[in-house]
Amino acid sequence: MKLVDVLIFFGSIGFLVIWVDQFIYKDVPFSDTYFLLMLGIGGVLFALYRRGIQKLKDHQGKKK
Repeated sequence: MKLVDVLIFFGSIGFLVIWVDQFIYKDVPFSDTYFLLMLGIGGVLFALYRRGIQKLKDHQGKKK
């Protein structure tokens, strides 16, 4: 599971880096780079959600 989480997180960071390159440095219109931005932010939030769920499961396992 940790490998999947790492791949999701770093893939999302990669999409954000591509967005920065396209939008800021190459002056591509925002409407053309919006998909990369949303994919990157959504992936980061999904990775953080999965990490939080895993921490909750670990915490509940230690309580018992």
